[in-house]
Amino acid sequence: MGITWVLLAAVLFGVGSVAQAAVLAAPGVTWMAMLRHPAFVAGTLAEALGALAHVMALQTVSMAVAQCAVSGSLAVTALAARWWFGARLGLRGIAAVGALSSSLVVLASVAGQSGTATDTAVLEVGLFVTAAVVGLAGLAGAVAGRAWSVAACSGLGFAACSTAVKLVDLTHPLSALTSGPALAAAVTGVLGCLWWTVALRLGTVTTVTAVVVVSEVVPPSLLGPLLGDEVSSAFYLVAPLVLAVAALACTVLARSGAAQAPAPVVGKSVPEPVPA
Repeated sequence: MGITWVLLAAVLFGVGSVAQAAVLAAPGVTWMAMLRHPAFVAGTLAEALGALAHVMALQTVSMAVAQCAVSGSLAVTALAARWWFGARLGLRGIAAVGALSSSLVVLASVAGQSGTATDTAVLEVGLFVTAAVVGLAGLAGAVAGRAWSVAACSGLGFAACSTAVKLVDLTHPLSALTSGPALAAAVTGVLGCLWWTVALRLGTVTTVTAVVVVSEVVPPSLLGPLLGDEVSSAFYLVAPLVLAVAALACTVLARSGAAQAPAPVVGKSVPEPVPA
């Protein structure tokens, strides 16, 4: 059942990303018009449902396997962007998406089984420090207009949110809502969504998604053993290779045609913004 949740999250994340990007690509769209646009609302709802499916996956599979939902969403995003925007990745871009997705799947395959995470004061402090860093660094990147920097902060926010969710004790729902991990999950999740939206305004959806994928998937996957997940003997050998491949793939995507603003296909216009 855990894999079903993972696949569902991947589809929802990918489709939701492109729906939001379609609104953000419209010329002259304001923040208020964006928030009221049906396509952006639908995309946000898809992202929220994807996050819920991701939470369900975290209850039954290891962190690395659950994070593969984000990896799969990159392929969904690339295909949906091709259909909606007519954006062509080119052979290098397609190879980069394939290499990135495959490497993260390999990381998940050596991650082992899910374990029971134990909440500690050190982990909680680390989550709130991460939230502060993500907030400040994301703001700096937004002011400087660096899409990759803001996207990285978005991914780290989502990564911290997933880690915090893993620490929430759902056997006591009422007390769980007021726990430190639940608060950390809410704060980092909001920051992840905020910087995700800003990054989409600064860059193209496929490139931004690639950066978010790496920064969201890799840290929690590496932290899995500290959260009680079992790992195989090959994990510590594979993890550095995955990091290297992921970094190279993102570099290729950033330099490929995906980094350029795609032109809409004839007969498929970008949704008009709603007047503010």
